[in-house]
This record gives sequence, C-alpha cells and structure tokens, in this order.
Amino acid sequence: MDKRVVRADRSKEKIKKAFLELFQTKEPEDISVVELCKKAKVNRSTFYAHYEYMDNLIREVLWEGVVRVFEGYGTQWDLPLEDGGVSRSAIREYLKRFLSEPTVRRFCTCEKSENYRALIIKAHVDLTVGPSSDPFMYHKAYFHNAGALDFLLEWLNSGSPIPGDDVVEIIHQFSKVMYSPKN
Repeated sequence: MDKRVVRADRSKEKIKKAFLELFQTKEPEDISVVELCKKAKVNRSTFYAHYEYMDNLIREVLWEGVVRVFEGYGTQWDLPLEDGGVSRSAIREYLKRFLSEPTVRRFCTCEKSENYRALIIKAHVDLTVGPSSDPFMYHKAYFHNAGALDFLLEWLNSGSPIPGDDVVEIIHQFSKVMYSPKN
C-alpha cells in the first residue's frame, strides 16, 4: 500500500480518537479544531485535508458508532417477527447493543442530543433498510425508527425508572405498524 495512504489513514484515526477522548467530557460543539489537533498531535492542515468542517467529523464518528450497533444484522425487514411486530428478543438484543455502544450512547445523552437525533435516525434507516426502491417502505421505516428512537432517547435522558421489559413491549407494539400491510 502507498505510504501516503497509510499515513493519511493513520492521521485520520488519530483525529477521530482525539475527538472521542475529548467528547467524553465536552459537548461536540465545544470542541475546537485547534484543541482537537493539539490532542491528536496533527496540524490543522491535516484536519482540513480530511474534513471540511468539524460537523463532517462528527457525522462520520456518529455513523461509525451506529454501524457498530448494527454489525451482523440484516435489513430491518429480516428481523424475526412475533405477534405481528419485531420479536421481543430481537428488541432486547438491539437495546443491549445500542446502550452498550459508547459513542452512540454519548451522542444520545449529551446536552444537545436533539441535534443528533435526525442523524441517528437516518443512519438507522440507511443501515437497516437502505435506499429502497419503494419510497413508501423507506418512509414507513423512517417514521417507525424515528418514533422508537425518540421514545428510547426520551427514556434515556429523563432518567425514568421504566423497567426494561416495559420499554421492550412499547417498542414491540410500535413495530407492529411497521410490518402492517401496505394500504
């Protein structure tokens, strides 16, 4: 492999690693390019060689976190069904993965998490449905994911004592709409 490509890949990984370290204690909007480059031990020109704006880095890091949640899953349409909705065991597994993925969890619980909801939802749909040839099914999946994720984020951010089984059941019931026949 070309040494320049290896060096570029290495510097990009250093930037992402530094961002994730800073993100543990700071809001994404509060991380400056200067601070990030200092932490990553790269020049600002190196940052800008990879990312036009900080927002591009944030989107990439968030996307990679959501990808890790869905590793090994097929499409949303392939999930096991139970009583006309996504099986409760599949929902439990998803919640376990979602809640244990540190990057996604941090984006969901940061002070301005509402700024990232649309990105998280779009990443969910794109990864589990993909750009569908059927716009109805794509949008149906989008609204399903938006509702379920919005509920989950509200639950996470409220500190609500709702037991896990109640959350699973609510998402299961909501998923029945997703799998209902097209009218």
